Amino acid sequence: MFAAMVLDPRLAFVFLCVLIVGAAVPLAMGWVHVLPEDEPPLARPDVSSQGRKNEVSAEKVQTRKHDPFAIVLLAIVTFSYVLQFPGLRGDAALRWLATGMPETWLSWILLAGRAFFVVTPGLAACYSVVRPNSLRASLISSGILVLLLWLLEPMLFAAMTAS
Repeated sequence: MFAAMVLDPRLAFVFLCVLIVGAAVPLAMGWVHVLPEDEPPLARPDVSSQGRKNEVSAEKVQTRKHDPFAIVLLAIVTFSYVLQFPGLRGDAALRWLATGMPETWLSWILLAGRAFFVVTPGLAACYSVVRPNSLRASLISSGILVLLLWLLEPMLFAAMTAS
C-alpha cells in the first residue's frame, strides 16, 4: 500500500489515535444530550429556591424535543464506531454464525452489514446538515469521523506494521 511506504509508523499511530478519540468525543456529547439529567445529589425538596430551579429545568427538558430518527442514527453511528474500534475483533461471533448458516449466506450478510455500517455514518452527517435537530453538531462531526475511521484505518494499520 502507498500509505505503508509514505507514512512513518509513529505518525500513523498518532493519526489513528486522533481519529479514534476524535470520533469518540462527539458521540459521547451526543449521548449526553439524549440521556436525561440526574437530580442534584444533595437537593432537598423542602427548599423553595431549589424547587423552583428543578421545576424550571424539568420544563426545559420537556420543551427540548429530540428527533427520534436522529437518536436512531446516533445509535447506529455509535455501533459502527464500536465495530471499527481497534482490538475488538468478531472472530468468535463469525465462527458462531458460520455454524448456523451456509457460507454463501454468511458472506452476503457480512458484505451487506459492512456496507450498511460504512455508509450510515455519512448519511447521518448528511441528514443532520439538511434537517436541524438537537443532535446536529454531534451527528455531523461523529458521522464524518467514523466514516474516516472506516476508510483510513486499514491504511494506517498497514503503515504501522510496515516497519
